Amino acid sequence: MKPKPLYRVPIGSQLVLDGYRWSVLGKDQDGYAVKDSDGSVSKLSFARIDEAIANRNCDIVTPVQHEKREALLAFTGGFEHLEQLSKDEQYNVRARLTLVLALERIEENGERQTERYLNRPDVVSVVCEVAEQICAGSIRFRPRAGGKTEGIFLIPKGRSLLKYKSLLRKFDRNPVVLMHRENLKGQQTEAGRRKLDPIQEAFCDYLITHWLEEKQLKIGPLYETATRIFHVPEEAVVRGFKFPSITTIRTRSKRVRKTAKISGRMGHREAANLNGAGSTDVRAYLYGEKGETDQVYLSIFVDESGNVRARQLDPEQARTKPELDENEIKRIWLFLLIDVASRMPLAWIVSETADSDHMMALLRMATRDKTKEKMRYQCKNNPAPAVGLMLASADNGTATRNPRIYAAELGVDTTVITGRTYHAADKPYVERSFGTMQWQLLNFLPGYTGSRPRELPGYNPKGKAILTTNDIFGEITRYFIDRYPVTPHRGTGMFGATPLQKMYELIETYGDIDAPIQDDRIKHLGMRAQATIDSEGVRFKGIPFNSTELQTFGDHPENRKVTIHLDPDDLRKVLITSEGTPEVVTANLSMTQFQDLSLEEALDVMLQAVEANPELRKLHAENLNDAIRRQANASGHFKSSLLPEGYGGEAALEKKAEALLRVECIPPRPMAATTPPRMITDRSGKIPAFAVGSAPSTAKGAAPAKQAKSQKIFQPVKESKL
Repeated sequence: MKPKPLYRVPIGSQLVLDGYRWSVLGKDQDGYAVKDSDGSVSKLSFARIDEAIANRNCDIVTPVQHEKREALLAFTGGFEHLEQLSKDEQYNVRARLTLVLALERIEENGERQTERYLNRPDVVSVVCEVAEQICAGSIRFRPRAGGKTEGIFLIPKGRSLLKYKSLLRKFDRNPVVLMHRENLKGQQTEAGRRKLDPIQEAFCDYLITHWLEEKQLKIGPLYETATRIFHVPEEAVVRGFKFPSITTIRTRSKRVRKTAKISGRMGHREAANLNGAGSTDVRAYLYGEKGETDQVYLSIFVDESGNVRARQLDPEQARTKPELDENEIKRIWLFLLIDVASRMPLAWIVSETADSDHMMALLRMATRDKTKEKMRYQCKNNPAPAVGLMLASADNGTATRNPRIYAAELGVDTTVITGRTYHAADKPYVERSFGTMQWQLLNFLPGYTGSRPRELPGYNPKGKAILTTNDIFGEITRYFIDRYPVTPHRGTGMFGATPLQKMYELIETYGDIDAPIQDDRIKHLGMRAQATIDSEGVRFKGIPFNSTELQTFGDHPENRKVTIHLDPDDLRKVLITSEGTPEVVTANLSMTQFQDLSLEEALDVMLQAVEANPELRKLHAENLNDAIRRQANASGHFKSSLLPEGYGGEAALEKKAEALLRVECIPPRPMAATTPPRMITDRSGKIPAFAVGSAPSTAKGAAPAKQAKSQKIFQPVKESKL
């Protein structure tokens, strides 16, 4: 059997594999022909590329992505992320983006927005009101007029508003294009203000007709080719005919009705899928084309210890109580994301709350390999491969209805589709999966509560709660890997095929899988933290990262404070950005102990090291104290604290210092039992001796002091002892 690739790699793409950039020249039955930066041609097998993508060591940059990115960088001057702009510029960009969203919301009412229409005072007031509703009052908008304007964003004229809306749509709704660029304006000419003649109108119709084809040609290359093959009459040439600008053509293309545009460029079948009524249509044909996600409150109680700790809470206390106490019985949420075309489960997460953090973890799980979960919970089948989602469908719940999730999905080149809350027909596939899992799995587990209140009046689910959160996640993981993918599915378009069988059929029929881009996952789906570059690099929650590129980047003082972008599922590298700098720097993990761990596992390792065996830590502390005590006693530097001189250290030193500084006059006093001066060598034997502790009297006639009985008197030296 000939090897086949798992992921799609278009001709002309660039492969970033193991730090090297390769250009794909062709594809044969064994692999890809690639060329490196030096011009050397090599060959890479399908298995190596698929394995590198699964291990997140390979990124694929298609020609279209490269073209869009180059156009964006050329327009913004090297900036492609909002965090790279200054704080003031970020505020201006957010304000202009809010105005564009307000214009689009007003446009839904059917009003044609022109410069004159947007300059009307009543329309400007409506735009201000809608914009402040969108941003929840965080930005105050006012028309451009006199008076105090501090803290108020002045709404520009209609021409600027239309320009902002056009730029946002042209560059795939990247808000960076709304940055200040008025300083790059050039002088305007009269050529752009002239009306079109009949020949120019015919050229516009000719180009729009070819644009509305299923090939989905780009207006730029189409315009360049059409100007060379369009027949211009000689009379028009004599009159100085000029082709309409490409801006005029783009403006004409925006006037085409949405239904006609979808039907012409995507085909009638796709138009029916997008705009057709009913819920029995086939909504996706490619693996990874559309993913549906939802959250459900599982009908089962979990308890970390198995002991019943349920208690009645006061309603007022329940509102103010942020979380349940440790080991209290509780129910948990399940986040699920499935592929609509094949019904394969792409990601699943359990949590105690339904918030955006777990939604981000769900998106990361869908775009990465899940072999770690397979090995941890001893699954036998292979999970769904990682895929880059084209469309992401979700309801209007709090976990997904927030700018963080929308920005992350748009950042990884995923189109966001928001469904209506409590309308299962908008996302029927994931809703059906919840019901199937409940009856096939949860109904058999201890602690099951039933699908509705008082469904099981004779069963006490709280008393039967013995499974932990990890146990529940293990059961769900084994279900979505070993059972659900190989169960016959009779949904719309499945015809009894299993999800795993349908996935291979889609890959065989419609082509390979679109691989996720690792850098986009890190930047948009990962976690962020502020840090300062030092000689050891940067640290994310105590985990060190460093590289030569980072040290070179941090050598400039203005680049010391940076933002770290980390994929919690892969700690091998991080991306680093700095405010006001368009450069994106890569840093590698410095501590190889965490090489194969996720962020949660690495933090657990560090926590276990800190919270080790308390008794063992106590014994180690005693051994440490004994070693320090023996060393101090052996050095002789420290005096015993039991001695008087051992107390008051500093006070004793102060007394000694006072003694050194004191100057006193003391009368001279000869030492006791000494010989007077000049008589030490007298051999006459008449040397007077002074008693110990007495002084000789200087008065005349004074009697010599009596010698104490215990005082020994030395005889005079009469003979030489030499």
